[in-house]
Amino acid sequence: MLRYRLISALAIISTALVFVWLDARTVSCPGFWMVPLGIYLIFGSACECVWMVGRSRYGSIAWPALLGCGGVFTASCVPVFWRLSGEPYPDECLLGALGWPLAASAIALVGCFAWYLTSYQPGADFLIRAILSGWISVYFGICFAFAVALRLVGAPAWGLYLLVGIIVITKFSDAGAYFAGRACGRTKLCPNVSPGKTIEGLIGGMLTATVVSWIYFAVAGPWVFAGEQIETSVIGLCILAIALTTAGVIGDLLESVFKREMGCKDSGRLLPGLGGLWDVTDSLLPSSVVGYLAVVAEIIQGPGQ
Repeated sequence: MLRYRLISALAIISTALVFVWLDARTVSCPGFWMVPLGIYLIFGSACECVWMVGRSRYGSIAWPALLGCGGVFTASCVPVFWRLSGEPYPDECLLGALGWPLAASAIALVGCFAWYLTSYQPGADFLIRAILSGWISVYFGICFAFAVALRLVGAPAWGLYLLVGIIVITKFSDAGAYFAGRACGRTKLCPNVSPGKTIEGLIGGMLTATVVSWIYFAVAGPWVFAGEQIETSVIGLCILAIALTTAGVIGDLLESVFKREMGCKDSGRLLPGLGGLWDVTDSLLPSSVVGYLAVVAEIIQGPGQ
């Protein structure tokens, strides 16, 4: 099992690094190559959600859920692909960078409800299916929108560095929590949701995330951006590490609850040893929101902000 987990993890990391390298070289349209990677990982995770619901007693919700999610994804990409016109995204746009996916999310929620109106029958779980469709559309779409917004923060290279940093810190936090839980975990965190998670593991994840945050932003950052000012503080990095760890654990537990409710062990079978795509992105989805909010709160500041 460990061998398959390592092989799957290596495949994902290698693919992600290729897209990061391509995006770093596409100066004229920052974020262009992160979009297909995000669609593969995050929209793919949404597809797995739809697949799990389809296997449950609720039946298929594929059309409203995937159409709604696709609409939010497309709206999230507006600030990225706007640059293909040769013009930067206008600062005076009333919707703003995050307004497009927000508007699309509202339309998706209403649309998923409207989808079932003509075929509504009392007691047939139509309302639950509409809620599930809307939730899948908004959850995955909005988290993707925040990841895109994070990529576009400041100078092109800084936005990419931020996005990669949030991913690195979150995944190291996951690893730290796993090994700390295996070594000294005693107190169950949510035994009815994920019996393997412990409070000791959570603390271990926070400590790991704090160390990695300091290395990435306070040590490596000034070296990578020589001559550019990067503003951080020990307290700020501790807050970031704790917030990312907490968000990652909540995302993981959310997926566990969803799988239990749908009667599935894994979100998919695409990655041997790891399960599906959502088993990889579960912690990254809410972490992208936390990472963007950390930038808004000026916990981390870099070139071009």
